[in-house]
Amino acid sequence: MIPRLNIRLLIFLTFPVLPAQALGAGPSNLLDGRIEAITNQVERRAERLVERKITEDTNRRIAEASEVPTGLEASLPEMLPIKTRDGVTAFFDARQSDGTRAVARQWLLTASEEELSQLRHPDITILQRQQLNGLGLTVVRFRVSPERDSRAALRELLPELADQLDRNHIYTPQSTPDQAEPQAVSPSARSLCKEPVRVGMVDTVVNNEHPAFSKARIVQQRFLAVGNHTGDLAEPQAHGTAVASVLVGRPSTQAEARLPGASLFSASVFYKRSDVASGATLAHLLEGLNWLTEQKVAVINISLTGPDNRILASVIRRLHQQGVTLVAAVGNEGPAAPPLYPAAYDGVIGVTAVDNNRALYRWANRGQQVAFAARGVDITVAHPDGSQVTKSGTSLASPVVAALLACRLLRLSPEQALRALINDAEDLGEKGHDPSFGHGFLDDRSERLKTPPEA
Repeated sequence: MIPRLNIRLLIFLTFPVLPAQALGAGPSNLLDGRIEAITNQVERRAERLVERKITEDTNRRIAEASEVPTGLEASLPEMLPIKTRDGVTAFFDARQSDGTRAVARQWLLTASEEELSQLRHPDITILQRQQLNGLGLTVVRFRVSPERDSRAALRELLPELADQLDRNHIYTPQSTPDQAEPQAVSPSARSLCKEPVRVGMVDTVVNNEHPAFSKARIVQQRFLAVGNHTGDLAEPQAHGTAVASVLVGRPSTQAEARLPGASLFSASVFYKRSDVASGATLAHLLEGLNWLTEQKVAVINISLTGPDNRILASVIRRLHQQGVTLVAAVGNEGPAAPPLYPAAYDGVIGVTAVDNNRALYRWANRGQQVAFAARGVDITVAHPDGSQVTKSGTSLASPVVAALLACRLLRLSPEQALRALINDAEDLGEKGHDPSFGHGFLDDRSERLKTPPEA
């Protein structure tokens, strides 16, 4: 909630304009009640005006920064009100002292029944408790008082649980805003395998009515509900529609889909921040990953990035132990940026982007977390309005590698499939694995990669 304004002084100064009958209408508590009602009404109006001003300023700054991927997050205000589709402010998307963003004063905890009793404290309000059966976890979302809103303060309050909790961090998609028209006609994608593979993705809502998906099988589940509020968060569609079109879409009636026989399970976790920016809370991301494990998918594409988080790290380890292959974009924060997650976790296959000339995308993150490079620059993708647009980013390279792995997992174990891709990669840059291209470039248009190897 925005800090309450000092409205009582305002009302005192304007008090003489009240009707005379109100001034002498009876006991003082009646007058006090009317003053309180007016105070609350004025405060609510003031809060709405402040939120509207923040939203307008945010849209302007994001529009100005949209040409530079790294500018989108930096352009957000310290506190951004996030509204439901009904126009109610659900929470504040807040910049933290370390530069990351999270839901203001919200934390997540994985705990047993016995451990939950430790949360009974006047500075803690439990907002939601969820049993994520696919992941084998119980996750509690709670809000803390301003005085307790730090890891040090919570470690002092909950010493036995400090290593099992973290902020409800916010994660972002990794591709540029749309170009109005495709900038260049690039060779069409080719089918990598026609078998009925099961592939998952966590992203925005997909407009599966787009002509590119006329023959695709897409199952969607939305994870945008907010506890204690009516209505879900506003749903963007552009990023998920683009990523899905790389996996199972056909850019034209003559073109092939990479995975024409696939069933794509899409967990929608992103909410709308502005006309060109979106975000996903960790709580919603966990719900989406849990659902995907229950769908028995072979591989999950994660075209989003954010900070290291104890809860997310624990979930990634569990997914790896369950044999789920995770492919993630390494991020578009630039060559000097620190590693982003989940791509930088052990067991996750991090993917960077190159153009048609095999040149590295200039905004791509670099580091040991890069496993492979794939095409992700000036890619023609589906747009929710039914058209085709051009986008760039590691978000669009990641699903190419996910598709290649899905085909190999039909015949190989996850370890064998990864080894096969390493053997098939075209070494670029420094010899062997390097922080720019990883093990090398995977050319999904190559005949050599079209037929998956046998075990």
